[in-house]
Amino acid sequence: MKFAKRFDQISASPTMAVMQEAQRLKKQGVDVIDLGPGEPDFGTPDSIKEAGIAAIREDFTKYTAAAGIQELRQAVADRYNLQWGTEFSAANVVISCGAKHSIYNVCMAIFEGGDEVLLPAPYWVTFPEAIKMTGASPQEIVTSEENEFILGVQDIEERIGSNTRGLIITTPNNPTGAVIPGPMLKELVDLVRSRGVFTLFDECYDFFVYGEKSHVSAASLVGPSDDFFAILGSVSKTYSMTGWRIGYCIAHPDLINKIAEFQSHQTGNPTSISQKAALFAMGTGPELIAEMKQEYEKRRDFVLPALQAIDGISCVRPDGAFYLFPNVSECMRKTGIGTSEEFAKFLIQEARVATVPGSAFGGEGYIRISYATSMENLKEAMTRIQQAVETRIGA
Repeated sequence: MKFAKRFDQISASPTMAVMQEAQRLKKQGVDVIDLGPGEPDFGTPDSIKEAGIAAIREDFTKYTAAAGIQELRQAVADRYNLQWGTEFSAANVVISCGAKHSIYNVCMAIFEGGDEVLLPAPYWVTFPEAIKMTGASPQEIVTSEENEFILGVQDIEERIGSNTRGLIITTPNNPTGAVIPGPMLKELVDLVRSRGVFTLFDECYDFFVYGEKSHVSAASLVGPSDDFFAILGSVSKTYSMTGWRIGYCIAHPDLINKIAEFQSHQTGNPTSISQKAALFAMGTGPELIAEMKQEYEKRRDFVLPALQAIDGISCVRPDGAFYLFPNVSECMRKTGIGTSEEFAKFLIQEARVATVPGSAFGGEGYIRISYATSMENLKEAMTRIQQAVETRIGA
């Protein structure tokens, strides 16, 4: 079958592929521990579920406005206004079918053929694909393990050229867990503002920052009439609502209107029931997810030293999200494995532990491990990985 050329460079999501492979093996009776997908293992809080059920009972099951219901758009603006002292309104917000949908919409609205979009690596797997779908080209900027994968201002300034149209910044970062400090984020915002570089800020993990570190939103550094930014978020990770498929974009009203027009033909509207559940979630305080956050931090603090104890594996301490991005290059050398993809295959075949190869994130020589699973699973997974590595090295 002949497909459109725009699909030639697009490949399936590696994280979804890992999940599907793990599910396939489990159906065959293989005991696989899946540390691949970025999905909370907690259930959606009962109070949020009840809000969705109430929407069904009230027959709120029809079409809504393409940009989402007004109440939810305003609730998103209010949350940022309360937390960051901003002055956004519903006109600055569009609701989408998940943050991935928002990313695609923004990229389609802003980027086109001939544009270059700066993409710090390691990056989330969808970003280069979304950029390429617009006809633009992603330009990788490698962040270093020595700098804890923190994006520096000079890294960006040196790469801005005549064709540079955009930049993508993710903090907290998937897959590294890096959190950009507030002063550095301000320098980045000042730079892109002065150079006219449209910047997409992915803040989907904003509630999950640990220890003494804190997340600073780009919202605190921009105004509702600025036209060089888009801030993306969702309820998926924060409230464990991945399947509800609700994300949002905060930007200049002109961009919001264009996305709403596009969305009206693309999806119609985000699910009505899910919007009501998200509206309730937006009105809750941090106490609703405090237990989840504490458990993630506990898991991180177990997995990090457990990984570092394995021969040939090192790992930067992540400050946010719920991933670790260990450097396995020395372990690969000792085990005679050539690529991170082959190393991930080795782990699923020999250790029965599913991980995602770092190459999928622009980080060859690494793997991504999600600790969004039970402590029991994590303990068993670390034991299995250590035993598989020791057996391979000993052989």
